[in-house]
Amino acid sequence: MRAHVLSDARLVKQAGRFVWLSVDAEKERNAAFTERFTVSGYPTFLVVDPVTEKPVLRWPGSATVKQFERILDDARVARRAAGGAGPEAALARADRANAEDRVEEAVAGYREALERGGPGWSRRPRAVESLVLALQGAGRDEQCAAVAGSDGAGLPRGSSFANAVATGLGCALGADDAAPWRPEALRRLEPLVREAAALPDLLADDRAALLQTLADARQAAGDARASRAALTRLWRFLEAEARRTPSAELRASLDSWRVSAAIGLGRPALAVPPLRASERALPDDYNPPARLALLYREEKRYPEAVAAADRALARAYGPRKLRVYDLKATSQERAGDRAGRERTLAEAVAFAATLPEAQARGGVRKLVARMQAQLDGLRGRGG
Repeated sequence: MRAHVLSDARLVKQAGRFVWLSVDAEKERNAAFTERFTVSGYPTFLVVDPVTEKPVLRWPGSATVKQFERILDDARVARRAAGGAGPEAALARADRANAEDRVEEAVAGYREALERGGPGWSRRPRAVESLVLALQGAGRDEQCAAVAGSDGAGLPRGSSFANAVATGLGCALGADDAAPWRPEALRRLEPLVREAAALPDLLADDRAALLQTLADARQAAGDARASRAALTRLWRFLEAEARRTPSAELRASLDSWRVSAAIGLGRPALAVPPLRASERALPDDYNPPARLALLYREEKRYPEAVAAADRALARAYGPRKLRVYDLKATSQERAGDRAGRERTLAEAVAFAATLPEAQARGGVRKLVARMQAQLDGLRGRGG
């Protein structure tokens, strides 16, 4: 978003309406902010009322410039709205509830807004998209997929449609294989995501996500050939984007997709040259060497994987540093370096103890517990 959207000159006019603040949630000095405002993924955009200091709208993920302008407009409405029976007021109440983690209230509010607004309501695409995202965040996979397959399918073909149906398909893919509703949801949503992937004027990151989701869907269906074809299409798209993009930051913004596509194709070496280029161009960013470590590990080039992980660790901070420790430890494990792995795990656990409580929750706590168990096993203290 920073490279593709927030730098767009069309957003200059918003400068007098909003005070812009970029918060790196991984840094310890921002722990108090993340304690107060929920951030479950990156990027997340919060519009905060300067009087109450409460969020009035939270938007996870990316958006086009046009979408982002509409989101900011909706945030202004959400701040002012205190009542009313119209769809905009219902949407505003839902946005406020969602921003404050009152998920059930938010879901009900988005449903109310859609009912009141009807099929021709101008804000319907964003409301459907927000409802699907709220259901996903609440872990309600069946409802997420159902809304995406019904309301999402009827949206005008654009970014909201693409995000809604891709999120719905992701919910279906992430559900238990034995869930009785899952096969029909996959059957209904996959063609919609395929249609979305062919739309013009999508953000490059969004198109890459759609192609990756299609590959995942074919893999889940046991169709390895079609999954490989989707990954090949993704790789070719990424290569084309690299050729037409002058900025190193813009090219690096797609590196995660390069890594997943190359590994999915069984050819991790494909992504090594562009990742090396990103590391040279962005010497302070830990992501390129961390991703190189993953590629080297998958190639069984373990010394190079450990060296790349060390370069990343020298630049990394916050909870994500633990992922790099984990990557280094697994590389050492596969290389048969028991002593090195024990040292890495000990360093990781010691580093985790320094994290503020706000940064050591959820998945981070589970990762630390797993590392501690592995360390105990190496030291002969396992159960």
